[in-house]
Amino acid sequence: MGRVAIVTGANHGIGASIARELASNAYRVVITWLNPNDYAYSDSDTSGMIHTMGGQAHADEVVESIRVAGGQVAGFPADLSRVEALSEVLDFAQKEFGPVDTLINNAAAGENADTLESSDAGVIDRTYAVNVRASVLLIQEFLKRYRAHGMKKGAVVNITCNAAQYFAGQIHYGSSKAALEAYTRSLAVELGVYGIRVNAVAPGPVHTGIPESYITPELENELNKKIPLGRCGQPVDIARAVRFLVSDDADWITGQVLGVDGGHSWGRCL
Repeated sequence: MGRVAIVTGANHGIGASIARELASNAYRVVITWLNPNDYAYSDSDTSGMIHTMGGQAHADEVVESIRVAGGQVAGFPADLSRVEALSEVLDFAQKEFGPVDTLINNAAAGENADTLESSDAGVIDRTYAVNVRASVLLIQEFLKRYRAHGMKKGAVVNITCNAAQYFAGQIHYGSSKAALEAYTRSLAVELGVYGIRVNAVAPGPVHTGIPESYITPELENELNKKIPLGRCGQPVDIARAVRFLVSDDADWITGQVLGVDGGHSWGRCL
């Protein structure tokens, strides 16, 4: 039947690139995307969200680009901050393509009001609802169905952040990603007995955003001074790392956090 992957938050940027990379390697892919008009926190001020939502138009573009290239893909709108949406994602993927053996937790929430003095309980709730709770519960739902179908080999990749262990100015986003890395290590131990490998990819500064990259030319010039390889990342840099980690070439790798950042983790200390 082939391999079936879910990539959350894949209507632009890193998620879209991961979906294209997997589809070009014979995965049947389901992408999720958030409808800005059907968001649990739509009453909140979302103007400060760092990770733009996009919407159906961008999701349709990703789906069409994969199909034109000969891949198999389907899109599903899902507000991952709603617990009930998580089982719906797995239901949809299984109906479209069959049992899922690969899960990429890419969707993320982050806001500008993310310092101790500027944030409030709402910022914490919105950030953790997607970055931590949804990711962990999706893995739980994935495992349940994986076992029910008697599957023997699977892979989970969580997209975190190279600044997860220290992100002053983005404290809730950074700590949520650090939590996801902790889950990655623990779940690698718990799920190994089922043949499921759990790893994380921690990107550095990557050109992503709608309608244009959040990295302005001025910011890029400053960032490049602290990146040993001399450039900011592109979504495909992350996608290739994910493709490796879910492939059989990484068959004995689990519980790892792979930094894909051009050396920025160390260069940023300069």
